[in-house]
Amino acid sequence: MIGTHTAVTPPNAAPPADENMPSTGFESLLKQNLPSYIVKVICWSAALAEMLVILASHNPQLWLSKQILYCLVFSENPPNIRLTIAFSLSTCSIVLGSYIRWSCYRALGRLFTFQMALRRNHRLVTEGPYRWARHPGYTGILLVISGLTCWHITPGSWAIECDVFDTTAGKLVALINLGLMLTVAVGLISRMFKEDEMLKGAFGKEWEEWARRVPYMLFPGVY
Repeated sequence: MIGTHTAVTPPNAAPPADENMPSTGFESLLKQNLPSYIVKVICWSAALAEMLVILASHNPQLWLSKQILYCLVFSENPPNIRLTIAFSLSTCSIVLGSYIRWSCYRALGRLFTFQMALRRNHRLVTEGPYRWARHPGYTGILLVISGLTCWHITPGSWAIECDVFDTTAGKLVALINLGLMLTVAVGLISRMFKEDEMLKGAFGKEWEEWARRVPYMLFPGVY
């Protein structure tokens, strides 16, 4: 969860208006940090609920445990939250994505903002993870999004084992989360091409040489 929190938290303040590129609906959404807040609330809440149910299940005779299980378990059968291969793979995806994202924060420094911008004294960063792909920050967040989604929807998770998605609130939160994840994923993928155009216009031959050395946008050797 710490990795997820880091991956969706802006490392720098939003750039001033004169450094921002022309705004779009997606850029306006990111500027408000709304996706970041929603993801944090949902993920931390789900992680806390899962942890509480696991602890309560080990001591079901306690009064507090009974209250926790009553509030957080919606299935008729006892919760069977457990470690699975799918959960392990999801965790690996989240950890790897968070590390890549953090590496991009370090490589770009003050240049990394959630809004597309050309900063004052901007330079073309080609070291760190940018030696392998032109948009590794997006690689990282896509891995995190994929891992989070699989974590919630695979057998063994609190949401599945406790029938959370059978409740009205669970369905509503799932729809909000799914819509947000898809919006962010599609928005970021489409923004890659705009960023390439922006950097090519700003750095010319320097960008073209880098693009020849690093032809992949997201995944080295694949795309």
